[in-house]
Amino acid sequence: MKNKFLKTIVALSALCIAFYSCKDDDTLPVDFDDLINTGVPFASEIITNGSTNVNKLDPSSSSFSKDYQLISPAGGTDISKVEVYVSIAGQNVTAAEVLLSTVESSSFTNTDGGYPEVNISFDGASIIAALGIDPAGLEGGDTFDYRLALTNPQGTFSDVSANFDNQSADHTFSSTVVCDSPTLPAGDWIIDMQDSYGDGWQPTTSGGGGPGITITLSNGTVFEIGLCTPYEDPGYPCTPGVSSGSITITIPDGVSGDWVFNGDFWGEMSYQITGPSGSTVATATAGSAAGPIALNLCNE
Repeated sequence: MKNKFLKTIVALSALCIAFYSCKDDDTLPVDFDDLINTGVPFASEIITNGSTNVNKLDPSSSSFSKDYQLISPAGGTDISKVEVYVSIAGQNVTAAEVLLSTVESSSFTNTDGGYPEVNISFDGASIIAALGIDPAGLEGGDTFDYRLALTNPQGTFSDVSANFDNQSADHTFSSTVVCDSPTLPAGDWIIDMQDSYGDGWQPTTSGGGGPGITITLSNGTVFEIGLCTPYEDPGYPCTPGVSSGSITITIPDGVSGDWVFNGDFWGEMSYQITGPSGSTVATATAGSAAGPIALNLCNE
């Protein structure tokens, strides 16, 4: 049986560490002396709006945006533009980096007393057009790689000084090619589940908290899925097996569905989803964030 006391102590210790780390970050989030010496601007990501996946079956339907705060010794006011570059090295398609978009300073949002902010929008069709590639050659799991470059009077920069690794990481990101169909392939779907600690799934609370995966079909059918936990009544038809288990669900013709991962309280849950044709359409490792599950239906 799980030592719940031990887990509680670990969680409290992590919380204390996080508190003091946050306290230090709040006190000295940036080494401004070094920043002033280098004069290198950087972008700090605030939020991603929408899924960054690009749908091979309908690229124009794939859109997302990112909001950044622009930081420099001059309070970000010396940054004249932000450029976004994109490249791809896929299974069948390769394209060198090209300029995707440019946002001039006139489009920055100047917050009261704060650093300027910029919103950068993306859509699958424009990404593919900029690279000059044939979308038919894309495969599920291919990634588009993006790079931000900021210009100020000293030059154009994608990387910042060695003291700012956490900020420079915000200058690059990727998006994944998927195949999202208006309807789900009919047939039997298999969800394989694991728990690294061996005590079932606890997605939202230390004891259990309900299913880890919820699937809501357009015909009103709802599937609640997860490994049974011994610590409380799961409250749904869970799958036996505290370390691993598998369940098969049958999806009828002509329906769509929303797949949602509800979370991983202890950072122990992982899963793989297999479509009717036998291809793996989604995976998650232990500690993956809660949210919609993007199904890669390119091989279904």
